[in-house]
Amino acid sequence: MVERNAVLPAAWNALVSALCQKAPYLRTTLAPEIARFSQARLASGCLSAAFNTSLLGYNGCPLEFTVSSSKPLALACTLDPFLPRYAENRDIEAFYRHSQKITASPVEPDTERCFAEIGHMQRQSAHPLRFGSWLGRKYTPEAVKTKVYSEVPEDCAWPGDAEDFPTKDCRQAGLSLLMAGYYPERPASPREYYFQWHSALITHADIATVMAFFGCEALFSALEPLLDQALQQTLSHEGFPPTTYGFSLVYAPDGKLESFTLFTMAASFFGDNQRVFPALQALLTQSGQALPLLQQLVDKQIDLQYNVVGFSVDLQGHHATSCTFSPQNTRFEALPLETAPVAIKAGRPGLATLLAQQCASGAFAAHVRTPDGRWHQDENAFVTAQVLRTLDYTPQTAPFIEKALDFLLACEARPFHFRFWPSAAHPRWMENQSICADIDDTAIITELLYKFGRISLSRVSQTISHMNGYQVRRVDPRLVAEQHQWAQCQSFYTWMKDDNDIRQLDCCVNTNALILLHTLTSENGAVLPAYRRIIQMLNQAVQWSDGRYDRLSTLTPYYAHPGEWRTTLEYAKQAGIPQLSPVIDALARWQWPAEPLESPLYRRHDGRFLWTSSCLNQFRTLAQTESTEDNHEYLSQ
Repeated sequence: MVERNAVLPAAWNALVSALCQKAPYLRTTLAPEIARFSQARLASGCLSAAFNTSLLGYNGCPLEFTVSSSKPLALACTLDPFLPRYAENRDIEAFYRHSQKITASPVEPDTERCFAEIGHMQRQSAHPLRFGSWLGRKYTPEAVKTKVYSEVPEDCAWPGDAEDFPTKDCRQAGLSLLMAGYYPERPASPREYYFQWHSALITHADIATVMAFFGCEALFSALEPLLDQALQQTLSHEGFPPTTYGFSLVYAPDGKLESFTLFTMAASFFGDNQRVFPALQALLTQSGQALPLLQQLVDKQIDLQYNVVGFSVDLQGHHATSCTFSPQNTRFEALPLETAPVAIKAGRPGLATLLAQQCASGAFAAHVRTPDGRWHQDENAFVTAQVLRTLDYTPQTAPFIEKALDFLLACEARPFHFRFWPSAAHPRWMENQSICADIDDTAIITELLYKFGRISLSRVSQTISHMNGYQVRRVDPRLVAEQHQWAQCQSFYTWMKDDNDIRQLDCCVNTNALILLHTLTSENGAVLPAYRRIIQMLNQAVQWSDGRYDRLSTLTPYYAHPGEWRTTLEYAKQAGIPQLSPVIDALARWQWPAEPLESPLYRRHDGRFLWTSSCLNQFRTLAQTESTEDNHEYLSQ
C-alpha cells in the first residue's frame, strides 16, 4: 500500500458531531452520508481544492446546511458531488450515480423519469453546465427526503410551472432563473424556483414589484414587517445594504404558489460574518422564535461560514427566517490515506498523440475555472514551459519545441521580463484585470530558451540581473506576517513590480528561480549569493511547516497542490542542485495520486481562479514511464 495524506476542513467533522449531539436521530442518517461524501473528496487527491472551489458555499465549501424558524428541529443539508475538474461530467446521469453512492439508495423508476426530463432540458443549452445539480437531504426525526437542485442554463426553459414566466419576461423584470429544487422520488410534490435579482441594490418597491410579477403582491404586507426588523440589524442607515439578492417561489403540484422568499448573502447583508448570528438571534427573539440547531453550533464554537439568509412568507401570511451555513475551510487537518498501487494502463497516448495537442499559437493548453464556475481553455506560458521540461530535443519533437519557444518569446512584456500570456493574447475571461511580469514565468522561460539554444548565457546573466531588482530586502521574525519566520533576504518576490507583499512570497516560484541561477552557475562556476540563500530558505520553510497542511499551503500561495512544488524540486535535483532531498522527502506524503488525468496546478493567491491541465499531466506521466522503463532496462543488463 502507498500512504499519502489527504485533508479535511478542521470544522467539518466537528460540525456534524455537534449536530448529532443536539439531534441524535442524525447519527444514523446525516453522519454516514457525510462520511461517504467526504471519502470521495479525500480520495480525489485534490486536497484543499476539493473543499474550497464549489459554487455552493460562499467560501467554496461543497457542503451546506439550512435551518429555518418554521421547522426549528429539522435540518436540510446540500452537497455538491462534483470535483473541480474541467473534464468532470456534470450532467444529471453523473449526478445520479454520485447521489446513489452518498445516500446508499437503490434505483427508483420515478427518479429516473424525473432526471430524464431534467437531462433533456439541460442538454438544450449551448453552454457547459457550471454546477449541474446539487443533492439536498431533508432530515427530520420521522424521515429523510431527497431534494435536488438543478441548474437552469440561461438559454433554457424549465419544464413545468416556470413556463408561465418566459426568460425574456423575467429579464425585463430584472430576474434570471438560476435553478429549480424538486423531489425526484415524489412527482406530486412542490417545486421551488430560484431567481437572481439583476442588481446589488434593491428597495421595498422593487420587492413589491417582483411579487406583483409573480402574482403574489397581496403577501407583501405580511413580509414587509419582517424585512424592516431585519434591516434594523444591518449597518445600513438607509434601505437595503448593497449585496446579492434573489427570490425563491414554491409551487404546489397544481401550480398554485405556496410561499415566497427573499434571500441575500448573510455576511454582507448584516455587515460581516461575525455579525450574522447575533443579528439572527435578535431578529428571532422579537417574534419568539429560535434556531436551536444553529445555537448548538455557536455554543460549541464551531467555525462557521454563513452563506445565505432568507425571509419567507406563505399564503396564510406566516413568515419565517432561514439561514444556510457551511464549515469554515481556512484550516485543514491532515488524514493518512492508504491507496493501492495503480497498474500502468495499456493503450495510453503516445508521444506523437500528445504533441499533436499543441495549439495553433504554439502553446500547450490548460483549463482555468473562473469565480463564476465556468471553465475556459487557457493558452499560457507556464503550462507550455512545463511541457517543454518533459521533452528532449529530437527530430520528432524539434518542430513542436521550436513552435512552443516562439510562443514563450511572445510572452516577453518588456526586455528580460516575461508574463503568463502574450501581450496580444490577453484572455477575454480576465476582462480588464491585468497581470504583470513575474519571476516564475521569467525564470522558467529563460531557462528553456537557453536550454534549447534560443539565447546566450550572457542573456541569462542579464535576466538574473533584472530579477535581482525584485529580491526580498528585509526579513524580521518580530513582524506579523508568518513568512518572516522562514524567508531569506535575496530570495525573490513573485511579481516584478515595485510594491511587493511578502505574504505572497512563494517557495515554488523561488525553486524555479533557483533552477535558473543554477543554469548560470553550472556554466561559469560563479555561485551567486541568492543561490545559497534560496536553498537555505526552502529547507527552513519546510521545517517551519512541520508537516501541517495549512502552513505548507502558505509556502506556495500560487500553487494549488504541494505535489506541484515537489515536481519542481525533483527537476531541480536532477539538474544537480544540492541540499534539496530533505525538502523533497518532507513533501513525499503530498504527492499526486498515481497517474492523475487532471489535477489542481495553479491558483490566484486568493484561490478564486484554478488551473488544471490534462495535457501537462499526460506529458509528465509519459516522461516518467519512459524514465522508469529506461532504468529497468539498464538494471537488467
